[in-house]
Amino acid sequence: MKGAARGTGLTKLTLIVAAVSLIVGACGGGGGEKSVTGLVVEAVERDLVEIELLRVRDRAGRIWEFSTKGNVGSSAAHLRQHQVLGDGVVVKYKEEGGRLIAIDVHDIPVPGTKRVRESPGASLLTLRPW
Repeated sequence: MKGAARGTGLTKLTLIVAAVSLIVGACGGGGGEKSVTGLVVEAVERDLVEIELLRVRDRAGRIWEFSTKGNVGSSAAHLRQHQVLGDGVVVKYKEEGGRLIAIDVHDIPVPGTKRVRESPGASLLTLRPW
C-alpha cells in the first residue's frame, strides 16, 4: 500500500513539473525569441521597407519600444495604417544589450478575413469582406 501511495505522489510531482515546464516554455522563458501583441502607437521608418523605431501598447497599457536591424516583414507605412485603423500586431523580438530588437512584425489575423501575398517577397495583405 505504501508503494502505491508513493507512486501516486511521484506521478503528481511529475505532472506538476511537466505543467510548469510547458508554461515557462510558452511564455518565452528560455532567453530566445519573445513576442508581444498590441496596438501600434508609433512607427518611424529607416527607409522604404525598414523600421527604425516601433512603439506598441499591449492590453495592460504598457508601451513597448523596439528598434530593428533590418526588414521585419512590415513597413512603417503599413504599421501607421494599423495605427489609424486600430488593428493589432504581433511583434517577435529579442533582447540585446538592454534593448528590444524586433525581428518579425505581422498582423493579427482578423476573423472572417483572408490573407494573401501581393507578389513573392511582399508583405501579407489582409482582405476584409465588405
